Amino acid sequence: MNDYDVIVIGTGIAGGSIAAQCAAAGLKVAVIDSLPYGGTCAQRGCDPKKVLLAASEAVSRAQGLAGHGLEGAPRIVWRDLIDRKREFVGGVPRRTEARLGDAGATLLHAEARFAGPDTLLVDGKRLQAGTIAIATGAIPRPLGISGEELLLHADGFMDLEELPLRIVFVGGGYISFEFAALARRVGSEVTILHRSSHVLKGFDPDLAALLVERYRGLGIEVLLDTPVLKVRRQGDAYAVETPSGNLVADLVVHGAGRVPDLARLDLAAAGVQAGERGVVVDAQLRSVSNPRVFAAGDAAAAGAPLTPPASRQADVVIKTILGQKAEYDPRATASVTFSDPPLAAVGMTAAEAEGRDDVEVVSHDMSDWFAARRLGLTHAAAKVMREKTTGRLLGAHVLGANAEEVINLFALAVRQGLTADEVAESVWAYPTSSSDVGYLV
Repeated sequence: MNDYDVIVIGTGIAGGSIAAQCAAAGLKVAVIDSLPYGGTCAQRGCDPKKVLLAASEAVSRAQGLAGHGLEGAPRIVWRDLIDRKREFVGGVPRRTEARLGDAGATLLHAEARFAGPDTLLVDGKRLQAGTIAIATGAIPRPLGISGEELLLHADGFMDLEELPLRIVFVGGGYISFEFAALARRVGSEVTILHRSSHVLKGFDPDLAALLVERYRGLGIEVLLDTPVLKVRRQGDAYAVETPSGNLVADLVVHGAGRVPDLARLDLAAAGVQAGERGVVVDAQLRSVSNPRVFAAGDAAAAGAPLTPPASRQADVVIKTILGQKAEYDPRATASVTFSDPPLAAVGMTAAEAEGRDDVEVVSHDMSDWFAARRLGLTHAAAKVMREKTTGRLLGAHVLGANAEEVINLFALAVRQGLTADEVAESVWAYPTSSSDVGYLV
């Protein structure tokens, strides 16, 4: 006899939703997490990151308008900013536990690992369930270099009492590009080291190169084709070894991406198949090798490892467990790097369009468009992929002010199969960044 109908591992966006809604539906549910309840996004990722970046965005706007009617520059007070971040995240574990407890779930604070196809070992006790849902999120990607334990991860960076003078970011991923501009505006000397010539994998390389140009203009050193070989202590600082020489830094930050947090679960004991991108699942987010196990969010190999997909995947898991029909559709998932300015993408890339006779790529330099000029922004561009015969929109990539909002309009258009003419016929509020969409298509 099972101890529970459903056991959920993880309490983030996906795990918390699955546990709460299954419990509210009358199922006997246990939820397990060894970390404070609430997951990465609300405590160590999306939300606190954006709270910190609000200050950098304000300074950026002021710098762009300096000499154009604005005099004097705001200054970031790091400790006050960190205190504000802590106010936002401090109550998350308590609120999450209250929500799950009120729904009727049993709350367990422990590590969990599989001991069989339907069994978990938790604090030395075997717990059996009809369904087990894995929603364990992601962890920093192992770098395989000597001294990588000396690197600070994103959550540690967002909890520093003060920023040191010299900071090196290892890897040209979104963490590096989001925090580099912030650190520079606090007053740090910032370097990004990336092992290849194309930063921000998954985003358009031409737009990413424009962003690199922008960062160099901000005084951020971006070194491409510069892999990190080793990190070691050098007195009170760190030496970062590369093929072209050593850099000395007071802080070295991991910015080379994340991978599913699955290693501790002993998936083999449950016969659960997984790869580098997570648990291999079907359209219902059920393990293809063990139908009693589901995976959602970063733990599932099912589309982009982002918060909105995790939320949608949780809905599919919940409906499937409750006997309803549902499938996860990963089409038109928008993605954003909250850099300065933001870089956003959805759907087909220009590389995927290359060589296809039925697709055209429409490119725009938007640096002299009104939306950029009014803010004093020097780097703005976009690419739109559309079907030649019908004009149906297939993808979009945008660098510029409010790109994180504009991309959502493109996501809707791509998902609904709208054509360029249909989008252009819309009457937009003006002057807004969204009104540029009609010209971009």
